Amino acid sequence: MEGGDVMAFIRTRNQYLGASYASLFRKAVNQFNAIYNALNRLAWLPKFGPTFVVLSSEDVVEKVDFKPPWLLATAWRLGLDGVVTSVEGAKSVVEHRNYMRNPLSKISVVMPKPKEVKKVFAVAGFDGLAGEVLRYLGLKYAEVSIGVFDEGERVIDVDPIPELDERKAELLADAALEEA
Repeated sequence: MEGGDVMAFIRTRNQYLGASYASLFRKAVNQFNAIYNALNRLAWLPKFGPTFVVLSSEDVVEKVDFKPPWLLATAWRLGLDGVVTSVEGAKSVVEHRNYMRNPLSKISVVMPKPKEVKKVFAVAGFDGLAGEVLRYLGLKYAEVSIGVFDEGERVIDVDPIPELDERKAELLADAALEEA
């Protein structure tokens, strides 16, 4: 290490706190700007996601042009996603999000509910759709949720700080060693 370099391993499940920690260090496995880009779904949905509509009030829900069921997500990843099957259900969820104290919950993204969801833990050098997302966002690792639709596979979520089991930790350690 060069003078002044600090090596630390800090692990948190709070993705926003993780981005803040990453910003404190010159080198981080996932850089803070890459984490923020992953958390902001509108940064990658247009390129990798399915058709979607952005809502900012309960009145806009009726203008969604595709049939339910819908996956109703927040524009910023907050763990508040869910499936709704009617306009009334969507209005109720959007209205609830408008009254939450978190300003990031006020913008919702509506997309068709996928037929199936595949979760892929990807590290730098990974091929396929998940690898493309990592390279696009500048992430070294993430869990990418891929939805299966009639028109093919599309990304519906990117978790830049996923839970790690032993297998995932080994993959991440190997990728970090290759970077070092």
